[in-house]
Amino acid sequence: QDERRHGSSAVLRRHPRRRPHRPSTPRAMATLVLETNLGRVRHLHINSPDNLNALSGAMIHALTEKFAPENLSDASVLLLTSAGRHFGAGHDLGEMASGKYDANLFRQCSNLMQLVATCPIPVLAAVQGCAFAAGCQLAASCDVVLAAEGARFATPGVRIGLFCSTPSVAVTRAATAKVAAEMLFAGRELSASEALAAGLVSRVVASEAPAALLEEALRTCHTIAESPREVLVAGKALLVAQRGQTLEKAYDIASAAMERGMTRQVAAEGISAFLEKRPACWACEDFEVERAVKLVCEGVAVVGASANAARPSHDVFCKVAGAPTYANLAAVPSPFAVVNIFRASGAPAAEAIDEALALARQVRGIRAIWLQEGVRAPEAERRARAQGLVVVADRCLAVELRKRGLLQGASGATAAGPPSPSAKL
Repeated sequence: QDERRHGSSAVLRRHPRRRPHRPSTPRAMATLVLETNLGRVRHLHINSPDNLNALSGAMIHALTEKFAPENLSDASVLLLTSAGRHFGAGHDLGEMASGKYDANLFRQCSNLMQLVATCPIPVLAAVQGCAFAAGCQLAASCDVVLAAEGARFATPGVRIGLFCSTPSVAVTRAATAKVAAEMLFAGRELSASEALAAGLVSRVVASEAPAALLEEALRTCHTIAESPREVLVAGKALLVAQRGQTLEKAYDIASAAMERGMTRQVAAEGISAFLEKRPACWACEDFEVERAVKLVCEGVAVVGASANAARPSHDVFCKVAGAPTYANLAAVPSPFAVVNIFRASGAPAAEAIDEALALARQVRGIRAIWLQEGVRAPEAERRARAQGLVVVADRCLAVELRKRGLLQGASGATAAGPPSPSAKL
């Protein structure tokens, strides 16, 4: 209605106003992209709301480092979000107009976008507010895009005399050709629902609340991360390899990928679980083991270690014989990061996991669940990962510590001394 009343100038006013360019200080540059590990999910949060999360030279550099494949070997899926009201308003025009303009800026940005598009793991973007120009390009380069109801997408460079050439590469590959052309030639904004219809968005989250968008994005990421990382990595590589190929060549590539997939142990387990009507019990990821081991020095609570010499957990019981004994996890007075569970698979182990999750929600410092060798509780393991905890299952903690030289003999001592506290429950 405003556009009909006031003409095209209303559209221009609706574009977010850029603030004057301010050179980034070393402190600001250090926090341009915040990184968090949430179980198997790597969360990258673009943190420059003062300039509407513009892709300045410093921001491009920071994101390029984060998306380097060698930095993503310990994650199964990547979530990309932005601070403030807007996902990203494009390049920093103030920087480009100043004497600090780098002639290589667009090539550096193009390299970043290629890293995003060919990232070895799936990338999900959660978009609120505007995603304009290079911000739209960044979203379009991701595998999955969730948009808030009020999100808007545009490539309006033509209006300032600079065609959105590099954004066009990502946008024309994500949206239908006719819609992309109108976005590029007319600078037309798409609403979230229009972007969904055009293929630029995977799903619209029916809420304006930022918390709802983030919650749904995390839920989707954790759902993706339930599958083995090797399957996700192989799938992403296949999608990248077959894109743009002839129909015959694409099927050749896909057929070879299916054949390789059938030789993997995870496929054998998944198919067997489906036929037997049970949850699949896939092995934990190696990076989960590494993360959990590093947390041991922050304290371990042992659940279910037995005084019965005939039980497998008796050796652990002896190692922590001097530690206090409590009725349950909630009764342990000191903080601990790892819950080491010696309970039977299924319901008993799940009960212990759920007790740990309840405490973790109370910010008690619990960051990892370790199910001892032979112990599995697949559904509860998924719940723990969805809450952002590291989960290791069917592995012996003592063996893993000994492999790394952190456990000497039978004393249970680590390189930094015994875990503190160590509690039997």
